[in-house]
Amino acid sequence: MVRRYFVSIIVLTAACAVAIPLAAGNGIGHGKSDQAGLHCPAGLAKTSSHCVPPDHAKKFYRRGDHILDEYIWIGTPGEWAPDPFGSYVQAGGYVYQVNRETQKVLRLIGAEADLEN
Repeated sequence: MVRRYFVSIIVLTAACAVAIPLAAGNGIGHGKSDQAGLHCPAGLAKTSSHCVPPDHAKKFYRRGDHILDEYIWIGTPGEWAPDPFGSYVQAGGYVYQVNRETQKVLRLIGAEADLEN
């Protein structure tokens, strides 16, 4: 009976020894797992996470950022507005819903060119 448990433990240990390195993905991407899913040319993958050259990357604001300069208020939002009573600004080619008092970004609505269509 003890021998049966001993064999079971050895088999379980061997299975774990094989499964753990396979699950870790050692050797795939040479330790660069954050870029493994990107299909970018080698020069671009190292410089940007969006597969574009650094000088072509557009700056866009994220939730919680403050838009303080170079923006245009949108007086009457179109059908694209999720909240018709919200405050919207256009900055850097993108449209954002913002808090009117703090100018804090609540959400990115989309690219200005996409919303015009």
